[in-house]
Amino acid sequence: MSSPIEDCLEYALNAHASELIIVEGFSPAVRLNDKVCMIQDAPVISFGSLDSFVKSLDGESGVLCGGPWCGSNWRVRYSREAFGKLASFRPLLPECPNYAELGIPDVMMNLLGVSSGLVLFAGPPCSGKTTTASAFVAALCENRMLRAAFLDPVREFNIPTGESLVIQSKTNDMAKEIKQGLLAGTDLFWLGDIQEDNIIPALRAAEAGAIVVGCFNAGNSVGALDAMVSFESSNEMKIAKSLLASNLKALVLQHLIPSVDQSQMIPAFELIYNNQNVATLIRNGEHFKLPPIVAASSAEGMISIDQSLAILVQAGAISKEDALKFAFDSSKIG
Repeated sequence: MSSPIEDCLEYALNAHASELIIVEGFSPAVRLNDKVCMIQDAPVISFGSLDSFVKSLDGESGVLCGGPWCGSNWRVRYSREAFGKLASFRPLLPECPNYAELGIPDVMMNLLGVSSGLVLFAGPPCSGKTTTASAFVAALCENRMLRAAFLDPVREFNIPTGESLVIQSKTNDMAKEIKQGLLAGTDLFWLGDIQEDNIIPALRAAEAGAIVVGCFNAGNSVGALDAMVSFESSNEMKIAKSLLASNLKALVLQHLIPSVDQSQMIPAFELIYNNQNVATLIRNGEHFKLPPIVAASSAEGMISIDQSLAILVQAGAISKEDALKFAFDSSKIG
């Protein structure tokens, strides 16, 4: 007999939901086309159910890959709240997708020519940024022969590596692994989600000449850059600003927008290359001045989120109403 949580996972898969949300003491919900909906007629999840089902919820919060449940593996993010435990389950793709087949703008193919520096993929939860970043890492490894270190503690799927030499390490001390990787001559570091403790080590690796690829939860590019330099220590903040200004190669922002017929989610991207103007804003902490610079820099290969949304609206892929929810400047959405 299946458990209530397993029944909910089956429902989420059948409904093509991007996320199942379980809160002990409440009815479960799913995220469909970026909208959270309660599962009708589903029972309230009893206290202790998450521990009993997952069996590895250590600490106050964390992220893990679990399963297979209902024939799929899942990314589980959990936390312990005053009222009980909360967890979100996101179904994982069976294999890493092809970077060129993800609906990316043509200019994003130029990222594959990167030889050093930080390439940061940002976006809100369930935006597809980790999938795109993983596909980018796979393309780098398959197109060249690299010495790579995969340090993502939550590995969602196997990343094709071609003839590259890859060391995979699930570690609790990513800063130490980065330092050891640099001593070993590592060309590429795949970090997955970048935590605050690892920001400066990651930037140091980019400064040393490695390609560093990571993800950051943020609703927009300005927020991502703000978070990358938001340290309590003024000295650490100064160091992070200087390193980010000098070693950021590119920032990719991604959102998923419901298609016009609501049958699928369509990616919209913002691509920012680091140039003299961008570096100056980062160094001065003036990230809020970034959007107009990006909008005016299409000749340098940049694309703003508004330009990406406008193209999708004009193509009939997404509605103007949905595009406006993600736009920075609504006047740019035709």
